[in-house]
Amino acid sequence: MLGRAQECTLVLEDDYASGKHARLFPQGSRWFLEDLGSTNGTWLGEEQLTRASTVEPGERIRIGKTVLELRT
Repeated sequence: MLGRAQECTLVLEDDYASGKHARLFPQGSRWFLEDLGSTNGTWLGEEQLTRASTVEPGERIRIGKTVLELRT
């Protein structure tokens, strides 16, 4: 889980991120990203997520002003 809440796996110090903003999870050999009803949305590349989506290595994830990249 990603967000500002201390119980998140990755705690973001970003005022534009929600407490429990998104989750990144494996399923088989693939990774998926899901927005958890955040206020400002979760972006994968240039697209705002509307459902859980596959994340490819090197693809940009934006949560608030924070930009992350999945590396395997």
